[in-house]
Amino acid sequence: MSESIPARGFGPGLPPEGAAVSVSIVGERMKIAGWPELDAVSRSRLAARHQGDGLLLEWEIPAGRCALLLDKLGAGATAQWLPVASPRHDGATRRWLWAALFLVLGLPVLLLALFFGLRAEIVDFAVARIPLAQEQALADALWNMQRAQLKLIEGTAAQRFVTETGARLVAAKPSPYRYRFHLADDASVNAYAMPAGYVVVQRGLIEKAASAEEVAGVLAHEIEHVEQRHSLRGMVQAVGLSALWLVATGDVGGGLAGQWLKELAGLHFSRAQESAADAGGVARLVAAGIDPRGMASFFAKLADGETLPGAVELLSTHPASAERAAKLKVLLQDAPMFPPLAADWRAIQSALRQ
Repeated sequence: MSESIPARGFGPGLPPEGAAVSVSIVGERMKIAGWPELDAVSRSRLAARHQGDGLLLEWEIPAGRCALLLDKLGAGATAQWLPVASPRHDGATRRWLWAALFLVLGLPVLLLALFFGLRAEIVDFAVARIPLAQEQALADALWNMQRAQLKLIEGTAAQRFVTETGARLVAAKPSPYRYRFHLADDASVNAYAMPAGYVVVQRGLIEKAASAEEVAGVLAHEIEHVEQRHSLRGMVQAVGLSALWLVATGDVGGGLAGQWLKELAGLHFSRAQESAADAGGVARLVAAGIDPRGMASFFAKLADGETLPGAVELLSTHPASAERAAKLKVLLQDAPMFPPLAADWRAIQSALRQ
């Protein structure tokens, strides 16, 4: 197969949001056009996994991690050359899932009972079948509604810090998402991420953080929630059966988007998801050359309301625990040291208040 296949490349030599490239198969090698640092990669070095309807190919080079994101057509054209194992599902679970989808057409009450009985399996099934394009459409609809409720801060040192640090963290590892970082004029100590890379930091968090590294730690944590699709998974579980309608029809109209936005505001991540976002965030901080100890110091304050007043909102969605703090401590035992992010963090905070 030698025809050219469009793809999006992520890694050394390309911008953080990736770049359009094209690939073609020549024997045991995949030729890459449009990537200044690379011209080919051998099949044996590629790791492939499904990404929605597309395919994500990943490999390592001395300069860092590389990735190619192929759309549905590109994934199909590559499948015979580089087979991708389909996700394995327990046979009984698969039968129940198909039964649930069939019964929704005529027996919604029974489907509801099945949903509560097989909630985790159905959520996994639904999220795995939401392609990136559909997740992006949902995120855009949610952001358009959320944006109308926010007063954004722009043109300040704090806003530039959030945007530039967020971009630095995203660039540290390949990502299929195009991130947008915003600073909201809200005194509550909070930050949150929507699906597909919309991240909002509130003014109160900047004002209460003791260092730039603490804010970077929160940003890395939120980015990992996006990368691991935790927000999307939680919203699918909260909204329930209407999420299946989204999977089936692609409907992200105002009614459904509005319902999902309400659920996003009160989304509560599980302990496993919080630990996964912590671990991924620490690795992302180190890859970006940022001291990860800021994440630990900030989230440690969440357990003590006296040292971080006003953090009730952040605590409600990102619960702190002794178990979580212990896992972070282990992760940071051998973490390298890096130069400070901001020469004068207090100056950035003071300028925000003017």
